[in-house]
Amino acid sequence: MDSSFAFKLSILITLVISVLLITINLYAVEIKQGWILFTNGPDINSIINYPAKIVVIDYSADGTDKKAFSSAEINLLKSTGKKVFSYINFAIAEDWRFYWNKLPKSIILGNLEGWTGEYYVKYWYAEWYSIIKEYMTKISNANFDGVVLDWINVYTHENLQKLSGKTQENLKLAIVENIRKIVSEFPKMEYVLINGEDILIEFPDLKKSIKYVLVESLFFTNTKLKLSTKYYTERLSKLLKLRNDGVEILSVEYIDNGNPLDKTNSERIKTYVELATKYGFIYYVARTDMKLNILNIPRVIN
Repeated sequence: MDSSFAFKLSILITLVISVLLITINLYAVEIKQGWILFTNGPDINSIINYPAKIVVIDYSADGTDKKAFSSAEINLLKSTGKKVFSYINFAIAEDWRFYWNKLPKSIILGNLEGWTGEYYVKYWYAEWYSIIKEYMTKISNANFDGVVLDWINVYTHENLQKLSGKTQENLKLAIVENIRKIVSEFPKMEYVLINGEDILIEFPDLKKSIKYVLVESLFFTNTKLKLSTKYYTERLSKLLKLRNDGVEILSVEYIDNGNPLDKTNSERIKTYVELATKYGFIYYVARTDMKLNILNIPRVIN
């Protein structure tokens, strides 16, 4: 390629980018997130000054014990007025975690469909609960305010029911038993249940210790509104009941394609913020790829 042509091309690209940035600044505005959900490779420096009071991250910068956050790092986040929660997979094993090599293979049931490196386990076994206790101790020692428990609704999976030979009811009771035990053994921690509204409705005594539900994809499915569905109306009713009982609802929707000049994307984000605000839910607008590997700052057409 001729050097003069390459130079002219680079100048043109720079101009196009500059014009695009000016256009974005003129016509797009930032939507302030209500809370932060950054669990895949969380970067404390990128979130420390963001004005959100609730932060959910992993206990580690890359998911491994080697890069686990120190209490000094978590205290630095908390010093800005943030309440900091650590994510923990409560009923599914992950093959990159500190416990994988010592996890008895006899309690692994099979692959969790759609999630590479994640496995159904016999979470009702003492061996798994002992792993969870060790996990919780690490999180507690790092001075997190609390934990976010994921896959507590795995008991609804037909594949798990087949692999384990257990009924949905028995699997649910086993999850609830583990929740009760962990809350009892770590009473100073705060607890968030991911998609855990059904458990809190059925076992209302848990609300004494569990003050948050993190709800995914309530309003949208694959970026499409689903307000007319029976599933939505029934789920919303449960969440509003919990909200009235003093349980905070942390909502996340995976709806932002990252293009601030996309009118459809902008309207989708605005609709979500309006709905979440209407019902008193704290919102987080996440990217459509569901990777949760950045602090997403949504921008919409003004």
